[in-house]
Amino acid sequence: MTWRTIILTKDSKIYLRLNHLVVQSDTVTKIPLSEIGQLVIDNPNIVMTGHILNALSKHKIMTIICNEKHLPFSQLNLVYGHFRQVRVMKQQLEWLPGRKDRLWQMIVQHKIQNQQSILKHFYPSENLDNFNKYIEDVQLNDDTNREGHAAKVYFNKLFGLDFIRGTDSPINWGLNYGYSLLMSLFTKTLITRGLLTEVGIHHHSQYNHYNLTSDFMEVYRPLIDLIVKDTIESEFTTVEKQSLLDVFNTKIMIKNKKQYLANSIEIYVDTLINYMNQGNEDNVAFPKIIY
Repeated sequence: MTWRTIILTKDSKIYLRLNHLVVQSDTVTKIPLSEIGQLVIDNPNIVMTGHILNALSKHKIMTIICNEKHLPFSQLNLVYGHFRQVRVMKQQLEWLPGRKDRLWQMIVQHKIQNQQSILKHFYPSENLDNFNKYIEDVQLNDDTNREGHAAKVYFNKLFGLDFIRGTDSPINWGLNYGYSLLMSLFTKTLITRGLLTEVGIHHHSQYNHYNLTSDFMEVYRPLIDLIVKDTIESEFTTVEKQSLLDVFNTKIMIKNKKQYLANSIEIYVDTLINYMNQGNEDNVAFPKIIY
């Protein structure tokens, strides 16, 4: 089982030797590829060989490359992630509009449910019955945008009435960093199942290469909100980044079992794909956050 998250911040060279990632800087460190789950390259001066890049892809290691602001910017993905790639793509392109609308409705309902759970965790005496109403009122395809309304109320309760999503602040930097990590993990999972990340069930932006990722990851976003609320106040440094990177070691409840984040996402995604292909709603499994 892959489990280690490797973060590279110093000037170095990385290369492949005998199925090990070799990091050469002041010292030489060797790490078995079989033990790596995620690799974060947070230094533009790190030199990489073609052999190690291919090996990282072959072992399906989530590899993120950060930009000059030390934020996730790009990732390494397989060109062909599934041995029946064409068949899977054809199935995806034939997904029924009615199922797309129903699945998005369920995703939004469970996202709001997880947001409500986060607020109950931090504010146990707060009356949050309005979130039950938001969940109840979500229509097919969320045509009345209950997701957006619930999000505004949720963020104001969680981070304060003066909080505005998208502004330059440590909280927003943390949220963006954490959401980028989630997006990378979801994208890797979808690609290894042969799906087109550009073709979503709800998001359809021609400028977004990750519409399907954006759709499926929504229900997991409150997990990042939890970590940010717990760890970030007035600054966003390497300490806070490390807290967010620890999300890969988090356990999630899904199908009545505790699973590590990556495993839970694989289970979750597989049930969504099954629903879109077969239409059996009873088999869809949604995650619950463990405190």
